Amino acid sequence: MAQPYDPNTFAHKLPISHRQWVQSVQSVLQSNVDMGTPTGSAPNTAGVNAGVYTQFQQGNGSGILIRIAATASTDTGAPYNWDGSGAALVSHNLKRQPIGFHVVDQDGPATVHRTAPPTTTQIALSITDATVSVTVYVF
Repeated sequence: MAQPYDPNTFAHKLPISHRQWVQSVQSVLQSNVDMGTPTGSAPNTAGVNAGVYTQFQQGNGSGILIRIAATASTDTGAPYNWDGSGAALVSHNLKRQPIGFHVVDQDGPATVHRTAPPTTTQIALSITDATVSVTVYVF
């Protein structure tokens, strides 16, 4: 597969607005799109979420990564926990109704599903086993 053409080789011939656009397209073509940047992990003394990121900064994509820790887990650094019934109302703050979500990490066998239509600020999720922690990408 051929490499994308480097816009810097002909950048001097382009108006600045065109050059910036071509450079941003090149950046995307070179896989510089990210879902989010991990900013921390704070496992508790029992090892829940040990070695797993629990806090994220939104990347340059249109979604957000969110960690939901197991019910009754404390000191994980995760912004949400499943309640006793395995439900969580997550504030995504995308300022639009999300298309859906993907589970991108989980520490046990469980199924996550949406329990109500999402709003422009929140998504209601439920899990089949509330002792499982998950990271979801809401997009």
